[in-house]
Amino acid sequence: GRSVLLVPGRIDPTKNQEWLVAEAAELMRRHPRILLVLVGACTHREYGAALQARIAREGLHDCVLVAGNLPPGDPRLIGLFQEARAVILSSISETFGLVILEAWAAGTPVISSRTSGATALVADGMNGLLFDLDRPASFHAAVDRLLTQPKESLQWGTAGRVKVGAEYDTVVLAGRMKRLYEELIAETNAHRHSARR
Repeated sequence: GRSVLLVPGRIDPTKNQEWLVAEAAELMRRHPRILLVLVGACTHREYGAALQARIAREGLHDCVLVAGNLPPGDPRLIGLFQEARAVILSSISETFGLVILEAWAAGTPVISSRTSGATALVADGMNGLLFDLDRPASFHAAVDRLLTQPKESLQWGTAGRVKVGAEYDTVVLAGRMKRLYEELIAETNAHRHSARR
C-alpha cells in the first residue's frame, strides 16, 4: 500500500501547498511509495490553477492527488485522517491549528511548518515534528524520521490524542460545527446566485 500524507486545508497561498509540490519529487526519490493527498476547497482560483499546472508539468500525478473539498464529518475525510501516516502542514501563517487537533483526534501524527498556531500545540519530537520553510532539508528529515520510525510516530499520534482529549475536545467539535455552518451558508449563497440566472 501507499503511505498517505494528508495535506488538509483550503487551496490558498497562505496554506502554501505549492511549497510541498515543489518538494514532491525529492519526497518520491526518498520514499517511492508516498502519496500526498491535498484536501480542501480551492479559495484562490489562480493559485489552484498554478498548482495543478505545476503537478502536470513536473509529472507528479503519481504522487500528488488534489482531491477537492470534503465537508467536515464526511466519512471519506474522517477515513483519510485515520489512514494517513501523517498530516502535513506547510502554512506560511496559522493562528490556531484546528487541523492539528483534528489529526490528533484521529490519532495521527503531525508534521508542520513553524507557525504560531503549530508551535503553540506541537512539542517537536514529543507529539509531532516541526520544520522550517526556508530549510527544506528540515522537512525531509522530519518525513524520513516519521516514515522510518513507525513506533515513534505512533507514540506522537497517541500523545496528540491524549492532549486533545484532555484540553481541546470541545474546541474540535466547535470547530467542526463552525465549518459545517460556514459551508451551509456558502452553499446557500451559491444556490441563490445560480437561481437568479
